[in-house]
Amino acid sequence: MTIISKLVTRSIAAASTLVLPSPSRSYLVCPSRVITNTDPSFEFALSKRSEICPGLIAFIRPLTSSQSLYYHFHRNRAHSAPPRYVMSRRSSRAAAADASAKISQTYDGEKIESPKEDAESTTNFIDGTVKKPKSMKKKSPNKTQGGVAPAKSNEEHGTSDASNEISTNKRTSSDGTSSIEAISPRKKKAKAPDHQRWTERTPLTKLWDPLTSIKDAGSYNFTVISWNVAGLRTFIKKNPDALSNLASRYDADVICLQETKLQEEHLNDPKLKLKEYFDEKLKEYNCHFSCSLEKKGYSGTAMFIKKYGHTVDENGPKKGRKQATLGAFFGTKSHDSNETKSKHNERDELNSDIPITSLRPLTVSKHLGIPAHDGEGRTITAEFPLFFLTNVYVPNSGQNLERLSYRTEQWDKDFVAKMRLLEKDGGKPIIWLGDLNVAFDEKDTWNEGAKHLSKSAGTTPEERASFAEQLSSGFVDAFRYLHPDGRGHYSYWSQRAGNRAPNKGLRLDYFVCSKVLMSEGDKKAFQKAIVRDSYMVHDQLGSDHCPIVLEIEIKREQCVE
Repeated sequence: MTIISKLVTRSIAAASTLVLPSPSRSYLVCPSRVITNTDPSFEFALSKRSEICPGLIAFIRPLTSSQSLYYHFHRNRAHSAPPRYVMSRRSSRAAAADASAKISQTYDGEKIESPKEDAESTTNFIDGTVKKPKSMKKKSPNKTQGGVAPAKSNEEHGTSDASNEISTNKRTSSDGTSSIEAISPRKKKAKAPDHQRWTERTPLTKLWDPLTSIKDAGSYNFTVISWNVAGLRTFIKKNPDALSNLASRYDADVICLQETKLQEEHLNDPKLKLKEYFDEKLKEYNCHFSCSLEKKGYSGTAMFIKKYGHTVDENGPKKGRKQATLGAFFGTKSHDSNETKSKHNERDELNSDIPITSLRPLTVSKHLGIPAHDGEGRTITAEFPLFFLTNVYVPNSGQNLERLSYRTEQWDKDFVAKMRLLEKDGGKPIIWLGDLNVAFDEKDTWNEGAKHLSKSAGTTPEERASFAEQLSSGFVDAFRYLHPDGRGHYSYWSQRAGNRAPNKGLRLDYFVCSKVLMSEGDKKAFQKAIVRDSYMVHDQLGSDHCPIVLEIEIKREQCVE
């Protein structure tokens, strides 16, 4: 270690004054050398000091002030930082001695008692000599000479120096010179939590047993699954069996996907092999896609409906536009395996009292019929004998809320008006579902009350008020209706922030139903079909969203042809 390095180390420990050779220079003091700002390698060494100078003792940097020039000492960040001192430029070495002080402090975990000769000495940074002052004033028992207050250690403050605010108090002696001023770290007040942090997932009660209802009452459990897959091509590539396993696990009648990001040409692209994939993995389902025409690789929805041996009219009862099987959609022949047939036979036998005509769709439409909204492929509506089922991917308001006005003032109003019109003209209830891009209330977000939420897409007051207005038109949030006290049941987590494991999420995916579907005891209730349960599939990976499930009981006595 160089003489200068030793002197700097001793001066820091003893709080003595350093007389610097040049007030306009900066110094990097290392065990083996001292680098000044006149050295060509200074800037590089400064930026890489933790690598070049692993034993860095001090970094001395001049800071201009209106009255004097100060020097800050910074320890290497790899070590615990001791209290820092501001060394002031002195007009003479003798005046510097007035600023000397005897202190005790914690330095790198060890408590050091400064020697008397060191504490009452002046270090010459030029020649390395240490001289005792000729005269020293008597010390006050509660105050050190020269106005130097003993610095408290990190342990006394209960916090590291890096997190403390630094305060300085300047003193001027009778001869007009400045003295050493100790930097005393202040304890930072603990920040009180300003919002809720709810990550616990409360248990949900299973509201009904489909198998018991099927056997005892002869009812049928019609299951609908919704899932935002955040790009179907990438999803299939990374999770080839996710959809088929999910369909089998819940014996789904309808699977609705959002944000597929598909174009029409992708469906027949031989390189992507989507046709072969759906023929193999979802051969029991007819599939329908709505793609964005205004922007490629954007938005898009899909609906997979279980086959019941009948042709479905797509886009209404128009001649020449029929889709009987998945193969017909892709221009190939469809064939059912023996396994598929046996499963259908077993299902049909179990539900022999439920006619097939009550389970298969009458028409499938890819458009709302509103030109201003139909260009992004955001909806697919299937008309079943007992209800309408609409898969929807609601527009996101954008990172800078650039589409907030469009979403709340145009889309939301036009969409709910269309749903009400379908309900009125069709004479049957509505179920609309999907990624609605809104966390409605405090139970639907883990950090309700955080300041940024009011300016973030999905949690703005405008979006929440718009969704409340939609519900007030005669619709019900199925999950919240059935599980009013459920907390921590989110359907979206930021992958970038790694929020899924700690369950820091939002509930953005919903089933919204006509009120008449929700209550069996109400005399005005729609008795043919009743929504029995709704829940999330939190353990299903593959996207930043998780699937959500709706179970509908279709009663036997109401389905006689």
